[in-house]
Amino acid sequence: MPQFLSSVALVTALALAVSPPCSYGQASPKPGENPILRDVFTADPAPLVYKDKVYLYVGHDEAKEGQMFNMNDWRCYSSTDMKTWTAHGPVMSVRDFKWAVRDAWASQVVAHNGKFYFYSAVQEGAPANAKAIGVAVSDSPTGPFVDARGSALVSDKTTPGPNNWDDIDPTVFVDDDGTAWLAWGNPNCYLAKLKPNMTELDGPIQRIEVPNYTEGPWLHKRGSTYYLTYAAFAHQGMWEKLCYATAPRVTGPWTYQGILTEQAKNSYTIHPGIVEFKKQWYLFYHNATLTLPTGESGALGRRSVCAEYLYYNSDGTIQPIAHTVAGLSVPPRKGPQPAPPKRPPAVPAAATPPLANPGIALTENTQPRPAQWPGNPVFSTMPDPATLALDNLSFNHSKGITNLGQTFEVKADCRLTRLDLFGGDGLGTDAKQPVALALYDLGPVTGLAADAPTYPDGPNLLGAANGLSINYTPQAAGILQFDFATGPQVTLRAGHRYALELQGVAKSAPLFWRVSRQDTYAGGSAYQNRQLVLLNDKHGYDFALAVYGTPLND
Repeated sequence: MPQFLSSVALVTALALAVSPPCSYGQASPKPGENPILRDVFTADPAPLVYKDKVYLYVGHDEAKEGQMFNMNDWRCYSSTDMKTWTAHGPVMSVRDFKWAVRDAWASQVVAHNGKFYFYSAVQEGAPANAKAIGVAVSDSPTGPFVDARGSALVSDKTTPGPNNWDDIDPTVFVDDDGTAWLAWGNPNCYLAKLKPNMTELDGPIQRIEVPNYTEGPWLHKRGSTYYLTYAAFAHQGMWEKLCYATAPRVTGPWTYQGILTEQAKNSYTIHPGIVEFKKQWYLFYHNATLTLPTGESGALGRRSVCAEYLYYNSDGTIQPIAHTVAGLSVPPRKGPQPAPPKRPPAVPAAATPPLANPGIALTENTQPRPAQWPGNPVFSTMPDPATLALDNLSFNHSKGITNLGQTFEVKADCRLTRLDLFGGDGLGTDAKQPVALALYDLGPVTGLAADAPTYPDGPNLLGAANGLSINYTPQAAGILQFDFATGPQVTLRAGHRYALELQGVAKSAPLFWRVSRQDTYAGGSAYQNRQLVLLNDKHGYDFALAVYGTPLND
């Protein structure tokens, strides 16, 4: 389902950016050609293989001009050949959940113990007034489905936090031993075991930490490997793509495998569904290319479901998938699949590549979702970065920026030993997306406002004229630890203000630095392009930063 964006202005800009759809195979489409469903606008596909058929459950887009997402019921289609689809009409309405008031968002149906369980995201009414997940049940894959609880399975009380939209996009996976797992969430990915009755949570809620996660998780298993596919990047100001990770167990640890598909045509959202049918694997997703026979064309809230063949490499990774018009109208590839491309070995979370400069080490994700800074920093911009630093900034923000900076001061002279940032995600560094680190002494604090409109640069105290090059591999949100213990001996003076900068290429997104939504530090501020960070037309923010050092008399 759609990622809630930080401002109405950004949503409007995205809507205006959606170009009118091309014909995209509209004239006399072949069976299996994309979009595969053409009677109404559909989104958020969730396939189910049962006996000799594939059942496809979708949301029904009904948005008119000026609307974003208007969705009131869920539809079901079935096929025996993946080319021709039989429509079974609405299988459930949002009003069938008496406690819900609107928004028939992403859903999934699973078969278990002779029944069919329907999990869906809706808007819960008062007093919660927040997104929630309901569960319904039927004796048939085509319904009718009836509310199995009379209340939400997951509500805003289940996952308390600053956002009331985080309980969306449920996916349910039933493992080989019959254990069922529920995953969901935006912008956090939650995981919980279900009781055998499929209508109650069984134990604590866990959090899956993977890079770039936004929403729309989908769990599946092949052999002994578990796969998590998800919509990514929207919470970083980018159109969604599909990324995936693999694990030896459904509870992890998860290894990020990168981008599976690029963004969908004409739609900033995308939503995966993966299934094996008759020994062939398939990916379902949505774009916004369909024009109905009435002449109504695709748009932000008028999407259309598509499908592609999915192939695995010999090492279990998935081959990147291109979005095509032909879709399933052409036969799948046969015979041995090409060898997987050579890729760098997986980097352990606690031993990522060092900085380009010898003697300085970068350790990634020493603490995901930090509730506090590790050890004893001499200074930090906020005490609880995971709770206070909720937004992401990179060089792709706004019209493109080349540096992100945080100013600060220390209370006593000390020798710099370490810098910790709360950040992560992004595409990683390479020749086109380099990142460098710089530290500037801005001089005595006297006469300098903590929120000065700008700051000058000067000699980089870290010893590199153009910044200290960073080698960064995408990580889930967590601490980036820069260790200077054996590197350049930098002295920080009490009474001086300093600026720590991340430098990069405008419009690139190699990594994101977490920034607060309020002024958490009185001795400095967050900057972009050496101008005060401006969010929601206001100033007064801080990047999550901690500085470590030893007193000079040690």
